[in-house]
Amino acid sequence: MRGWRNAAFAFLSGSARVLDLASRASLYVAAGTLRRQALKAAITRTWDEFSRSDAEILSGLMPWEKAWYERVLKPADHILLVGCGTGRDLIALLELGYRVDGLDISGRAIELARRVLERRRLSAGLYTGPIEEIVPPGTFDTVIFSWFCYGYIPEAATRIEALRNVRRVLTPGGRILIGYVPAERPPRALPIALTRTVARLTRSDWRPELGDVLGPVTADVRALRYEHQFQEGELDDEARAAGLTVVFHRRADVGTAMLMA
Repeated sequence: MRGWRNAAFAFLSGSARVLDLASRASLYVAAGTLRRQALKAAITRTWDEFSRSDAEILSGLMPWEKAWYERVLKPADHILLVGCGTGRDLIALLELGYRVDGLDISGRAIELARRVLERRRLSAGLYTGPIEEIVPPGTFDTVIFSWFCYGYIPEAATRIEALRNVRRVLTPGGRILIGYVPAERPPRALPIALTRTVARLTRSDWRPELGDVLGPVTADVRALRYEHQFQEGELDDEARAAGLTVVFHRRADVGTAMLMA
């Protein structure tokens, strides 16, 4: 009796693994059919639904953020928070007394952040758009790329353009703070090769790169979770290409870097 149960389990669990691999491969193939603007729209839909409960919005800074900001930020800093979303770290920084403006690609997230700020009688300039295309008016002492959002920008060339845009609005001695996900192992070449092949065949205008990781968002089939995981030296190369100097860089479970013009 036990033998057939073990055989059934082995067969079904093996089938589940095959189906899971096929599902992930299909997602990488599907991403290759998108043009750059459609890819950005699919990524934006992911952030439309992210962190929308009061508990999440008011959860405050994560321990690594709090320790880093306490060491790096100055009391009079005017901060641009890129990827401010619905306001988790924006509200926390405002309540610590900093002047903060926020930017996010998701208009829905910005509208919710605005309502929460009004409810808590806090004030911040809020703007919608991608940092590689739009920078809020004024100058900033510190620009923070919130919670890994630098790695959520597809393509190295686009990330470098985002850094160039940010560099233009830094005050003398201004800093750029980036938290990111370090790659734990060499990136898998096969999924990206699939995406590149499909992108070439469909004449897409975006180029998938080693280190890109794609995943589904179950709530919305038109959304796409995108993340770039950084190999040793990769972030430093992008900073230099943007005309910036890396003055601090630590790779751990969470990578952190500070850049200056």
